[in-house]
Amino acid sequence: MNSPTNWEFFKQDQDKILWVHICTENLDGIVISINNWWKRRYPEYKLRVVSKNEFEKLKKALKQKQQ
Repeated sequence: MNSPTNWEFFKQDQDKILWVHICTENLDGIVISINNWWKRRYPEYKLRVVSKNEFEKLKKALKQKQQ
């Protein structure tokens, strides 16, 4: 199974969305790990898997909105 460092996430609390970027091309086991983690830790959130570019844009927009 892949280590948790192969993906990164952030929460968007207003819309209850959990944004995830998978940092590896080898998806064996990582998808199952993310799914299990998400359902245990954030069951009320919607999960969205996005590309690195999209992930960085969303994080930047959220930080600017918070300031």
